[in-house]
Amino acid sequence: MKMKFYYYISKNGELWGEFCSIINGEKYNIGYSVFLSRKLTEIKSEGIDYFLKEIEKIKNGEKECVEGYGETLDFFIFKDRVDFIDWFGDYDDWSCTIEEFTRALLGKKKFLEMPRKINSYLEIEINDL
Repeated sequence: MKMKFYYYISKNGELWGEFCSIINGEKYNIGYSVFLSRKLTEIKSEGIDYFLKEIEKIKNGEKECVEGYGETLDFFIFKDRVDFIDWFGDYDDWSCTIEEFTRALLGKKKFLEMPRKINSYLEIEINDL
C-alpha cells in the first residue's frame, strides 16, 4: 500500500498543502484514509519530530503509551500499534501497526524537506498490502 504527500492549488490560485492520502484508498480498509491519512495531513513539522521521539521512548520501554488528538479523533501510540478513536462515532475505532505509523511520519518529514511547490510530490510504501 502506498501513501502520497502533495500540495493543491485552490480556486484562488493559492498553494494549499501538506495533504496526504492513500493511493487507491478504496481498495483498502477505510481506516487508512479516514484516520491515518487525515492525521498525517494535520500533523505539522514539529509534531512529526515530537511523535518520532515519543515512539523511541515507547520502544525503549521509557513509556507505555503516548496520547494524541486531532480535529475529530483521539489516538494512542503503543509499542505495537496506534489506536484511533472517532469522537463522533461516525466510524468504527481502528488501529494500524506502529511500523505503518512510523513510516507515514517519516514520509511526511521527507516531504516537508522538499520545496514548497505544486509539483512537489512524494509516494511512500507503508505496508505490503
